[in-house]
Amino acid sequence: MKIRADYEIDLPEFQKEENIPVEEEGGPGNVNFPIASEAKVPEMPNVADTEEATDTFDASTKKPQKKPLLWIALAAVLLAGAFFVYNETIRKGNLERSAWEKALKMNSVEGYVAYMASHPGGARFEEAQAKLMSLKEKEAVRWEQLKTTGNITELRDFLQQYPKSPYASLVKIRIDSLSWVGALNTNTAEAYSDYILLAQSGDFKGDYLTLANTRREMLFQSYPVNETELDSLRQTVGGFYAALSMVDHDGMRRYLAPVVDRFFESGRAPRERIAGELLIAAARTQNATLQFVPDLSAVQYEKTMSDAFSVNVPLTKLFAGDGKSEQVTGYIVHMRVNPLFQITSIYETKPYPGAP
Repeated sequence: MKIRADYEIDLPEFQKEENIPVEEEGGPGNVNFPIASEAKVPEMPNVADTEEATDTFDASTKKPQKKPLLWIALAAVLLAGAFFVYNETIRKGNLERSAWEKALKMNSVEGYVAYMASHPGGARFEEAQAKLMSLKEKEAVRWEQLKTTGNITELRDFLQQYPKSPYASLVKIRIDSLSWVGALNTNTAEAYSDYILLAQSGDFKGDYLTLANTRREMLFQSYPVNETELDSLRQTVGGFYAALSMVDHDGMRRYLAPVVDRFFESGRAPRERIAGELLIAAARTQNATLQFVPDLSAVQYEKTMSDAFSVNVPLTKLFAGDGKSEQVTGYIVHMRVNPLFQITSIYETKPYPGAP
């Protein structure tokens, strides 16, 4: 019927399985279909509930850490404060005390300046300044006293006491001059060598270094010495200057060659003429005397190819007259002596320009 057809339900068709026997229960015509059992599906947790639980756990975990962090921060602040107090009071006080003791021990301009520079607000600043000014005054007064001194030891002591003094360069110039004068007064190769060594070591600038080298070469005996020749040369030098000091005509003729090529500032002339002119000059200056003192122990010589001798001798001159006397050192006499030990040429190197 049509009505029945309208209300029929289409059931899903099950694939028929071949050769599967159908078990009959309850009689013929009744078919039992297997009923699927319902599996229990686990419920998914609620997302909102999970987040809330996590926050609650974190909060409960972190709460106990707040107090230890607070104590650590407080301890750090206290330590920083303690270090600041130590640095500002104890440590700085110790450093200042040490610097002051060092300045007192040095007792120099440099020592007090160093203290004042490192501790401008120090407790001893004014005292250091007062001591500094006192030393400056003493330094200036001491230099005024040393300007005209001839004592090199005192000048060296000044440099040791005031190594950075504004007068240090002037003191060294003074030491240089006095050292040179000392070398001239001694007037030996060794004395000039000593001056050269001091200049090279930086003891002073060495303003006279060139002169010292030249004079050392003049007086240094490099030629092999023959004692017989040296004795004869000493006799000639000593005899001539003894006769010249006494204006002895015959004595001068004895030691001069018949013709002298150079006699100090005069040119070539016979010995008779030279001796005569010396007598006339001595007569004009009766109130004044001049003595010549050669250092015979320091005679330096070299033999030439013609068997003549080139001789250098240190000489001192003594001037006297009108109740005054003067001694001038540092002369070096240069002679040429023939094989007969007679002087053929004579002149001198003066210790300084304008020397008599």
